[in-house]
Amino acid sequence: MRKYSILIALLATINILAIASDSEGDLHIKVMRTLKAVPPELYNGYAFFTFQPQTSVRYVGIAFLHEQFRRVHLFQRNDKGVLFFTYRIPEGMTHLDYRLVVDGLWITDPLNPNSYQDSQGISISRFEFLKEQVSITSRSPIIREEEQKVVFLFQAEPGKDIYLTGSFARWDPYLYRMEEVRPGLYTLSLRLLPGTHFYAFYKDGKRIRDPLNKEWRKSKEGQEASILIVPPRS
Repeated sequence: MRKYSILIALLATINILAIASDSEGDLHIKVMRTLKAVPPELYNGYAFFTFQPQTSVRYVGIAFLHEQFRRVHLFQRNDKGVLFFTYRIPEGMTHLDYRLVVDGLWITDPLNPNSYQDSQGISISRFEFLKEQVSITSRSPIIREEEQKVVFLFQAEPGKDIYLTGSFARWDPYLYRMEEVRPGLYTLSLRLLPGTHFYAFYKDGKRIRDPLNKEWRKSKEGQEASILIVPPRS
């Protein structure tokens, strides 16, 4: 029981950090403006879950089948009293199978009418969507603390050679070639040490700062570079 409580507390801390890192984005605004619990929604590449208990509860969590129900992610509460949880949808997924945990009681989502029973007779909620519905995030880079990776995104014309460079690559313009994961969307994941990093992209031989990152600086030579701060690992 003690280990279980520690795990829940740790996951709550991770989720708070994830929301804080996106506090200036549209997702944070949506969370703060949510007035009541609604069925699961897609928003900017995230699944958005809400819950509004009829009586006082100590905690509400959610666990996913693709994680084998081994992790319970805690909901948070906005200033309207609505409990919520945001979850970045893993690449390629078309549905999320999950169960809610309310004060230790495992249940299906009362706001989601789509559910089924597995081979053991356990009821599981399912949130379905099309891959095309999962929109591209409006910010870059994305820091995935659980995987200890930084994901860089760049949008351009299809079929281009796009490269990532930065202080972590000694500004080598051809060290990291980005992958075109779908027409016009280029991405690259790196493990970077905690601290402040500077980076830019190369397209058609021209250096470009990240248009999805508003934090940048200009060097004495007039070169523009985007700024990335990787937080200490928890």
